[in-house]
Amino acid sequence: MVYSRLKIKKSEKIPELQTSHAILMLGDKYVLQLRDNKSTINAPGQWTFFGGIKKPEETPLKAIKREIFEELSIRPKKFKSLGSIKYNEDRFGIPTKTYLFYAETGDVWENCRLKEGQAVEAFTFEQTKDLKIPVDFRRVLDTFHNDFKEKTK
Repeated sequence: MVYSRLKIKKSEKIPELQTSHAILMLGDKYVLQLRDNKSTINAPGQWTFFGGIKKPEETPLKAIKREIFEELSIRPKKFKSLGSIKYNEDRFGIPTKTYLFYAETGDVWENCRLKEGQAVEAFTFEQTKDLKIPVDFRRVLDTFHNDFKEKTK
């Protein structure tokens, strides 16, 4: 399923910047990363999904598996593809294509060790409403919660 209604800018050319990010669940809570507060990164000091830049030789799935292990030291058993979104990355305006995934983390959470960002925390959907989350990821989170969460089980 593709989050086509979330696309901000249509383009025939695939953006050079491609990322893979995951909606990670711990029970009924959303696991989010508080980004470092550095001016050189996108969404500094904001809560986001875990993930990052896809290497040219990687598939989106391999990229998200690598990123989750690098950032949290965990390997969820299964990632489900949610499609992709295209947008202009908000801090630097770079056209970006983000591949989205979903994974349950309960069976591997005891091994979690934050290696990137200021914090990792699990929030109820209601709690996320008070967090500073980049607008495109907020749309994805809202859409996932309202339309797709039950279908991923």
